[in-house]
Amino acid sequence: MSSLLHLSTVLRACALLLGLLCGSSCAGATPVPVSAQSIAMDSLRQLLTHSRPDTDRVVLLCQLSDQLWTQNTDSAAVYALQALSLARLIRYRHGEGEALNRLGAALRESNLARALEVFQQSLRIAETTRDQALVAQNLRSIGIIYVYLRDQRRGLSYYFRALQIGEQLRDEHRVVIELSNIGLAYDLFNRLDSARLFQERAYVLARRLHTPTNYILYGLGNVARKEGRVTEARAFYRESIRESKKVHHLRSLNFAYVGLATLYRQMGLSDSSIYYARLGCQAAQTNGFLRGVLNASTLLTHDFKARRQADSALKYQGIMLVMKDTLFGQEKVMHLQNLNYREQQRAQEAAASQAALKVRFRTYGLLAGVVGLLALALLLGRHARQQQRAREALEQSLAELKATQEQLVQREKMAFLGELTAGIAHELQNPLNFVKNFAEVSTSLVDEITGERRDPNRNASLEQEILVGLKQNLQKISQHGQRATSIIKGMLEHSRTGTGQRVATDLNNLVDESLRLAYHGLLTKDKDFTAQLTTIFDPALPTVPVVAQDLGRVLINLFTNAFYAVQQRQYQYPDPTYSPEVTVTTRAVPGSVEIRIRDNGTGMSEAVRARIFQPFFTTKPVGEGTGLGLSLSHDIVTTGHGGTLTVVSQEGEGTEFLIVLPT
Repeated sequence: MSSLLHLSTVLRACALLLGLLCGSSCAGATPVPVSAQSIAMDSLRQLLTHSRPDTDRVVLLCQLSDQLWTQNTDSAAVYALQALSLARLIRYRHGEGEALNRLGAALRESNLARALEVFQQSLRIAETTRDQALVAQNLRSIGIIYVYLRDQRRGLSYYFRALQIGEQLRDEHRVVIELSNIGLAYDLFNRLDSARLFQERAYVLARRLHTPTNYILYGLGNVARKEGRVTEARAFYRESIRESKKVHHLRSLNFAYVGLATLYRQMGLSDSSIYYARLGCQAAQTNGFLRGVLNASTLLTHDFKARRQADSALKYQGIMLVMKDTLFGQEKVMHLQNLNYREQQRAQEAAASQAALKVRFRTYGLLAGVVGLLALALLLGRHARQQQRAREALEQSLAELKATQEQLVQREKMAFLGELTAGIAHELQNPLNFVKNFAEVSTSLVDEITGERRDPNRNASLEQEILVGLKQNLQKISQHGQRATSIIKGMLEHSRTGTGQRVATDLNNLVDESLRLAYHGLLTKDKDFTAQLTTIFDPALPTVPVVAQDLGRVLINLFTNAFYAVQQRQYQYPDPTYSPEVTVTTRAVPGSVEIRIRDNGTGMSEAVRARIFQPFFTTKPVGEGTGLGLSLSHDIVTTGHGGTLTVVSQEGEGTEFLIVLPT
């Protein structure tokens, strides 16, 4: 009993420490400095290993999700899902609302529609439990989504409601965040006077509270840049970068880098613009901040096109296209708009229910006589007319929504089609140029033997050399033709993702079948190759709703890469003690399942790991890979199934891929 009391006391002390360091107990709060943050996270993880599955553990998981949100959104989502599962299991309503808010913050970059739905669920719980702090946090989170969608009226409405609650609670740390968010929204809509006013208010209050000002400095830099105050803008951006590095906040670091790159681009300093845009892209990719990757890659695409550096322009254009498709794909736009419509319909139904309740109470007072009955009839008639007008208004809103949706989808489709066509044409040009050049050289070689230039004095040795060269050219033509075919096949596979229906599936059977298929496929190409296959399957693994065909493609691709890695290590670094091995593990965790695929092959360097999920990036020789397999696999797991796909690797020792799927 004494140890439990001690754990509870330490937990509350740690929570108080985090509250003082962060300035807020909600996702999106100002982060702590790296040293303090590391100490806090280590303390939280230590407490987590000893905590019981109760409300204190839910709070710990939410706090860990908070700390990881500024560094890696995938990790933040994992802790948020664990907190949500435990809170629902023990029926801890406040903890469920907090966990939903953290999950929405982690999902906001990859699935706006799902994030909005989760925030609205959290908001309803907060309103039911009368938790004003959580209400304000969800209002701010929903406002961010509408600002993303350029809905100025609705986004600012949610921001100001959150600010009002913060002022009522007298929570000055929360007020700083709300003021800065409002300033950033006004900046986005080019209302510079209002943007400067709110950012300056936020800056004065933050300095008084001694809290970081990294976001505020970025906002002030944007206003100064747009007003032509170059020197002040550069100073604000650089100070924001310094503070962001100090508190290890990768999102605000991305904002400041991209802002500084935009400033240098306006000044005509393209080298500096490219340098800072690349730093911004790297910070956003590390954090999983897709919108930051989109902004940086868009800037880099335009800069490299202006400098006529086609390869670099194509690289960042490919990243830009993937980010656009993830953030603004047709299905997500439709889902989000339908979700907005359902939320409006729910609000109107609630208002209609309240109106009907008022009519009912009035009716009780009018039952005394004929006058009461006549009045009731008039009220019912009026109510019927109001219902008719409301129904007509709803039908008109739905028609306008569908028309707007069709226009938006068509516009995005045409823009994507032009950019995608240019990217594919450039990618196919290289192998086709090789085919053309080798064909021309082969024609010349044939002329040397049979054409007019043939030496009348037959030289058998020369003809033999020409035939050998001709054979090599034909092999090169075949090799690059296969390369073009692989690229087209990979693009077709990208276009087919997400078309199947999810069905409850036994993942142990699916993983085992995929492992055998990949292994026997390799044996057909290299009969001398052998590897040890180790499977550790969780017998209590629940069935999971997945598209078995798509997930099978992911598993076969990961297994094929693992076999390739151990095969390369065996051939490139002969060692009689080395034994190729691929290990597969499945495990059930609260709210999700894990699939781990580990090999003891060549491993990957840090530079390769950073780009491993980018389209068209491959470490295999020409003709052996298109660079689309892992990109496709990541898209299927994250976008198609709402899970995560991460990699841990050490060069020369091996690689481990981890798939986490929600149950």
